[in-house]
Amino acid sequence: MNVLTNSNDATGTEFTSNEFDEGYPSGYELHYWNCARSAIVQDYVSSCCRKGDTVLEIGSSRGHYVRVLRAAGFDAYGCDLGDAPVYEDVQGFVFAKTDFANLDVNLRERVTAVLLLDVIEHIERPADFLRSVVESMPALRSLIIAVPARQELWSNYDEHWRHFLRYDIGKLREVARDSHLSINGWSYFFHALYVPALILKKLGLRRATAFPAPKGNFWLHRLLGRMFWLESRLLPKQIFGTSLICVCTLEGRNKSSV
Repeated sequence: MNVLTNSNDATGTEFTSNEFDEGYPSGYELHYWNCARSAIVQDYVSSCCRKGDTVLEIGSSRGHYVRVLRAAGFDAYGCDLGDAPVYEDVQGFVFAKTDFANLDVNLRERVTAVLLLDVIEHIERPADFLRSVVESMPALRSLIIAVPARQELWSNYDEHWRHFLRYDIGKLREVARDSHLSINGWSYFFHALYVPALILKKLGLRRATAFPAPKGNFWLHRLLGRMFWLESRLLPKQIFGTSLICVCTLEGRNKSSV
């Protein structure tokens, strides 16, 4: 993730080359965590967008989610303030070292949905940032926001990645309200990871700070990813998880069916 905005709130939040290598090594999307989140994000995009709609991921890194959404039939693009090594097959659709407000106006005027996947936890005043996104995208209808969840899980991982906080649904609703947005669908996810993460915290043990690309056992990562995706579909949304996702709309506009 790299925050992209012309607001002073996000100055200096872009990742370095070393951080890209640690957090987004080539093949990182094959890890079970990213396998699951890819499917969950696609569900949320499908809930509020039609095939062919223009979707923009802000903080797109290598462009994995752009690739997933384009394969699913969406007109997906990405931008990132950092200089991430973008995957070759989406290099024409992902703009590195580019602020979202500086994208071509013809693209910005087509964007109907924005993805912010693990972005706003890096920003001290997220409501200001979200308002700047809305102001830059005149056709925008929906924002899909994913964040690390539950402040009681705060650990060395959050400190390493320079988070300001971990969110609960109450705090996310507060940010949405201050941004003049409505939350129309939400859920915690990675429910089964919550208790192990809490135990690590209670024992004072340190978390790994990256999800390395699998070296083998790809079938196991695919299976685990599928199980976490099914968990997100079957368990009540209120059950705590290590992540939280929501769909926001501009107040008074169309609502999500999630």
